[in-house]
Amino acid sequence: MKNVHFYAILVLLGSIAVSDLSGLVIINETAQFETEKTIQLSARNEFVLTYPPSSASNPYTVRAWSSDATRDLPILLVARQARQVSSWTVPQVIETSHSNKSMLFYNTSKTLCHDDMQSIINYEESSFSVGPLVLTQTFIVAISTSSPTNVSVTIILEEERDFFMKRDIDYTVMVSPSQSRYKYFAFDENCTDTVVIEVDSTDDVCLTISVQDSACPVMDTNKDIKYEGTYQTVNKKGAITIAKRRYPAGFFLVVVAKPDDYECSQESSIIPMIRSASVMENTIISTVTFNIRESISTHDYILASMGTLTVVAAFGLLFTGIVFVFNRFGTISRLKPETLVIKDYIEPLTDEEINKIILSKDLTVDTFAKYPKRIRQRAFNYLSHTASIALFYSIPVIQLVVTYQRVVNLTGNQDVCYYNFLCAHPAFGFSDFNHIFSNVGYIFIGIFLILAVLDRQYRIRITKDNGIPVHYGLFHAMGLALTIEGILSACYHICPSQSNYQFDTSFMYVMAVLIMVKLYQNRHPDINATAYSTFSVVGIAIFIAMVGILDGTLFIWVVFLIGYAALIIILSLKIYYLNFVLYGFNQFQTSYQASGLCKEIFVPLRKARFALVCTANLTNFAILGVGLYVYIDNVTDFGTFLLGLLMANTVLHITYYTLMKITHNERICKESLFFGILSMAFWVAAGIFFLDAATLWTVTPAESRQWNQGCVLLGFYDKHDVWHLLSAPALYFTFLYLMYLDDDICDRQQKDIPVF
Repeated sequence: MKNVHFYAILVLLGSIAVSDLSGLVIINETAQFETEKTIQLSARNEFVLTYPPSSASNPYTVRAWSSDATRDLPILLVARQARQVSSWTVPQVIETSHSNKSMLFYNTSKTLCHDDMQSIINYEESSFSVGPLVLTQTFIVAISTSSPTNVSVTIILEEERDFFMKRDIDYTVMVSPSQSRYKYFAFDENCTDTVVIEVDSTDDVCLTISVQDSACPVMDTNKDIKYEGTYQTVNKKGAITIAKRRYPAGFFLVVVAKPDDYECSQESSIIPMIRSASVMENTIISTVTFNIRESISTHDYILASMGTLTVVAAFGLLFTGIVFVFNRFGTISRLKPETLVIKDYIEPLTDEEINKIILSKDLTVDTFAKYPKRIRQRAFNYLSHTASIALFYSIPVIQLVVTYQRVVNLTGNQDVCYYNFLCAHPAFGFSDFNHIFSNVGYIFIGIFLILAVLDRQYRIRITKDNGIPVHYGLFHAMGLALTIEGILSACYHICPSQSNYQFDTSFMYVMAVLIMVKLYQNRHPDINATAYSTFSVVGIAIFIAMVGILDGTLFIWVVFLIGYAALIIILSLKIYYLNFVLYGFNQFQTSYQASGLCKEIFVPLRKARFALVCTANLTNFAILGVGLYVYIDNVTDFGTFLLGLLMANTVLHITYYTLMKITHNERICKESLFFGILSMAFWVAAGIFFLDAATLWTVTPAESRQWNQGCVLLGFYDKHDVWHLLSAPALYFTFLYLMYLDDDICDRQQKDIPVF
């Protein structure tokens, strides 16, 4: 694409040759810079304008416009320089995104690359004096048409002011689909290794911003701008981070306006969006302002990275030490360690025992703790399942996102990934290293959680008849899930987009479900869900999220609402009837046959449990209603809604369990209270940063850039990075809160511990 436009020379010479045979008159005139010249011409004559040599270091821009030229018989302009030729027509025909449709622009311009551009670059880079730089530019512009009648065209050759850009200065240009602009920037000795180009426009016009190597010719049309360098679409705000090692001789910053907003609208999305969009044609001139500023230095990279690792390590060591102290001198220390040989209750429950359980109003934990060895194995099944799923899920994820990054690096297409371009620091081949590295907290804090659980497991053995049955497999699974969430979140942030959002959320689903399962296991160990059924449900949830993201239509939402409502009813029956749903229905049928249709058979035996089920159902149906409303109002996407639904249920379970403990005269021990307060404080702080989003993958890349924000911490991290760094300890404290929650009843006999 860097070849000289020889076809333009052939067209010019061919037209001259034909004209000599047909009586064509070639009119040679001398023109002056910065002076408009209006010409009347037809198929019978052709004008050749010769401009005097120029010693200016700035290139020149040819502007030409006509009001009476036509598409079928346009005016052809050929600008010849010493080393290159450029050609275009008036009106200029530019294809739109619609098939077989194009637009005509009667005002055109073309910036002519400087003949001695390479000499200027070499002179600027030289470290020793070589004498004054002598520059010469020559221009010859040939103007012709095939129109049989006279048409007029006005032309002017202007020097491109402020062509050589400096750092921290605002530059403003005006562009249209037929009038592109570009400028040059060179890295100076005092500049950092990377710079950030910030672009702003007051018009809602779809633009393409491109950074190209400093070699002529420049790809500055809608057809060829994507063939060179790094580029992105912009309508109001954009930013590109450029590394000095990629453009050591400087670069051209090219701005081209699109003829319509297809590439900046929902119509161009590879995944259909829920809101409608129409493609609007751009017929106005857009005003674009850009500024080049320094990014952070290598020292800043090291300071932020090593500082983060130091804080995470100090945090982990401090609170792991606190956990060690609590395990030895806290509330649980009054439980005397004992070595027991635990045998399962071999005989299965009889129908009479099951009916007794169903009809009992006051159940205790010993009723559902008859199989401690089996339940212990079940608990550790969660760990093995989590590890297996993490292994087989992570490998293709890593392969895919690394491929995405390679595509971005090779093609220069920055519309592939939804970065916060105002705070995206490249390193090690990754375009957005800070958002990857900020997940280090999840990884190491998850490991520290596993160490805390191992210490407690070593200190507190299984007890036969006292306290809540101790099963650590679920807590180990939580720690592993937290670590894997960090890895997968880092993978997602390698190239965040519409198509891989579930990478960031899959193990959030896992952690939410593990918390709910653990809370239910505390008082119902024998009838708790197995790892097989639990992860089957999680898999279905991830599949539904994928379908909702790929096709988030109203039909998908309605199908999900119906299916989820059915699931709620089934789970409600299992919770109320303590997993013995069929026996419960049989008992209801027996009561009906014995007493007839009287109100007594509809009065729940366990009113508190019935109230819980009703409250949970009402809450979930309310969330479903809100979700449908915000979908219709274009506020959220399906994946985020599903994650919010699971998180809301997790909060509901934790709140219910805590309140029921207090209601049953159980207290919240000081260890659990300590970690609970810390978790709430960190969740509030993290939530503030999470809600102030800097990207939005549910819209187009150009629209997402309007949400971009600058860095807020150490010049390296943005608000979403801070969310990563705060939510990791928030999850850590939440898991520890659950681990210590029932320490107050560790020495109470299980026959005295109520089930709720």
